[in-house]
Amino acid sequence: MRDILRQRLEKARLSILKTHDDAPDRAKNAIPKIDGVLVSNIVNVRYMTGFTGSAGLALIMPDRAYFITDTRYSIRAKEECPYFEILISTLSESTNALLAKILSIYKKDVRIGFETSVSYSQIEAWKKSLGDDIRWRPVSGLIEHLRMIKDETELAAIRKAVKITNDAFDDVSHLLIPGVTEKQFALELDFAMRRRGADGPSFESIVASGPYSARPHHTPTDRAFEAGDMVIIDWGALVDGYCGDLTRSVIIAGAEPTQKQRDVHQAVLEACQIASAAIRPGVSGKEIDSIARDHIIAKGFRDDCFGHSLGHSIGRVVHDGMTLSPGGSDFHLQPGIITTVEPGIYIEGWGGVRIEEDVLVTETGFETLSRPSDQLNAPGKLPENTSAENKPKPRARTRKPAIKQEPAS
Repeated sequence: MRDILRQRLEKARLSILKTHDDAPDRAKNAIPKIDGVLVSNIVNVRYMTGFTGSAGLALIMPDRAYFITDTRYSIRAKEECPYFEILISTLSESTNALLAKILSIYKKDVRIGFETSVSYSQIEAWKKSLGDDIRWRPVSGLIEHLRMIKDETELAAIRKAVKITNDAFDDVSHLLIPGVTEKQFALELDFAMRRRGADGPSFESIVASGPYSARPHHTPTDRAFEAGDMVIIDWGALVDGYCGDLTRSVIIAGAEPTQKQRDVHQAVLEACQIASAAIRPGVSGKEIDSIARDHIIAKGFRDDCFGHSLGHSIGRVVHDGMTLSPGGSDFHLQPGIITTVEPGIYIEGWGGVRIEEDVLVTETGFETLSRPSDQLNAPGKLPENTSAENKPKPRARTRKPAIKQEPAS
């Protein structure tokens, strides 16, 4: 991991130097000339430094790199950030005072890039504290561009996150039966991911049943599953700071799927499969999106039934920069990118279907990291002699009684 952190720092410094490239063909929207970059987004801070705490700034200059945090994290920072000089802010010496001290050793009018995710009030505070010798330059995507291509440690973490995501669903799929509520299933799924070793869910799990499945980003409610409901489950595990993200659409036990449910599910499944199979280096996100979208339209569904993008890259956050979409930038896939492929069909008043897989762009094509599923009927089975009206609930958990300790003799 130390070697990977060193490589990331070297790449960041190279990106800073490239902003000084005055070649005529330099893109008009390129990052402005900077002498260093102040990394404040905590996701980018962790990526660059290895720091796992919740508060810190990384200042990367061509010759040195600095990390500033407070006394809560002084020991952790020294252990986790091997390639950064550690400075600790205190009640008597603030973070801004430390920044001013560092930058005072550089030339007058030094140009420092700041991430555009930072608040306006924070920029004003830096300007006020650090004086007029600093020239602040907004930079967008400098670190995010580096993050997009996953290295070996990142790929290993995402593989683990995706496996836990898959396995957790298998653990609780028997609860896809009438009577269980959306909230109950979402809670059981979150618990299952943690039991499997996840740090937590990578986003709030979506469980959308019956007519609610027409809402792509539905918030789970107290609605109980009914036999024959189409249910969309969209969930993911967070492992070692990296995200998994899958979606399955299944029919609740107790009734056979209707022909319309079969047709919609099959159209979405095929769109997912053919779009995934087209992934390879050099293909644009627009092209992959259009393959899935055109297939859904060819199956007789209106374009407005599929209103979101086909996919997005995943990594330290679940939406990690790149998208597969018709209206996004004409970004071309590169080896090391991991993207979701998640076509959907949503019909107001009826319901919807979405199927999502996590796909790695390889040197020659693609690898689906998740276990693809073409399953329509939910794995859950009604107990014998149990009708849908009896509404079985998730099994209650019982706590082990506390061990009573005898007083010391």
